[in-house]
Amino acid sequence: MLKPTRLLTPAPERRKRKIPWRQLLLFLLLVAFLVTVFFFLFFLRHKPVAPAPAENPVNITTKSVVVQTREIMPWVLNRAGIPATVADRIIKTLRDFGFNFRLMRPGDSLILCYRADTLFRLHYWRNYDSIYQIDLDSTDYRVTLLKADITIIPVVINGAINTSLYQALLDRGETPALVASYTEVFDWEIDFFSETQSGDSFFILVARKYLDSTPVGYGPVIAARYKGLIGDFSAFRFTDPEGRTDYYDPEGQSMRKVFLKSPLRFSRISSFFGRRFHPIRRVVAQHQGIDYVAPKGTPVSCVADGRVIFAGWCGGYGRLVRVGHSQGYETRYGHLSAFGRGIKTGAPVTQGQIIGYVGSTGLSTGPHLHYEVSKFGTPVNPLRLNPPRLSAVKLAYLPQFQALRDSLMPFLRHPPPAPVP
Repeated sequence: MLKPTRLLTPAPERRKRKIPWRQLLLFLLLVAFLVTVFFFLFFLRHKPVAPAPAENPVNITTKSVVVQTREIMPWVLNRAGIPATVADRIIKTLRDFGFNFRLMRPGDSLILCYRADTLFRLHYWRNYDSIYQIDLDSTDYRVTLLKADITIIPVVINGAINTSLYQALLDRGETPALVASYTEVFDWEIDFFSETQSGDSFFILVARKYLDSTPVGYGPVIAARYKGLIGDFSAFRFTDPEGRTDYYDPEGQSMRKVFLKSPLRFSRISSFFGRRFHPIRRVVAQHQGIDYVAPKGTPVSCVADGRVIFAGWCGGYGRLVRVGHSQGYETRYGHLSAFGRGIKTGAPVTQGQIIGYVGSTGLSTGPHLHYEVSKFGTPVNPLRLNPPRLSAVKLAYLPQFQALRDSLMPFLRHPPPAPVP
């Protein structure tokens, strides 16, 4: 029997799909666009961006005010343009911090710092070792004591005088502060205006202060010498084991005497002790003192410790100060324009204290100081006065002084061209 057979029918042929090339092209263009956008965004996001230029700092400006003679802090702040209410707070803050207003000196600097025209800080420069910073940008003002990094190097300064010691040192780039320190050493020996001559020489071993590499001031004079027609003088700064510091000559005698050589520095003698023709009275009369010509306002120093006998107006003397000293001495200072602080009858005075200022009061043809010295009422020529010295180096400490003197003497004889190590 025949099995039925499955009729195999041919499978229908699969129709080949025609790909639309136009759509494919659009698709590829879309993919390319998306890839481009993707990479563009990726690299833009991760590309290093150059740093933006820094913003300009807030405009900070400064203004400096220098303390003048006999000025007090309220006057300085007022002259700097600081409102009274702010000035009062500044003064109170300084006082609470312990600032000593009595130590204010002419030449001190007040630096005002402004941020966008608003005062936010002050610096009071007493010196490079003592800078007071007052911050005003908070409810409570703050004071900070700053100290600059100062290097001290001993140096030898020497030269010859052509016109004056003052000008000779200035010509070498030094400052009036050094002139004052040097002349103070010889205040009892030399009148640096009337007794110095052209060709005289000077030697100064001094501690010079440097801020970085810039000279900013001086320490004490370590040793000094002056050689001229007036004589050859040397002085050495010595501190004994008891803590006493002073200047002594090579033999250990104190450079200090009971009387200063002159009540003025760098002044010219216009009239000496003795008989002279009086320019106002038009007669020949005895001149009981000497006259020093100096600008009006020049400080006048008391030549010795004592007590004020009289301070006031006295006829032809104008404003006069009379001072009594030990051993029967008395000094007079006439034609003053004003008296020093605290100078009144009965007040004690010390050597070097400012007792007045040069003027032209009374019978005077111009600004000058009339200076007299008397002993037990008898006039004495001030230029011939040879007062005793103060205490010398104690015998127990003399070997230490001599060792110091011998180590410093070469620098006053043959000074090195470079700073002393």
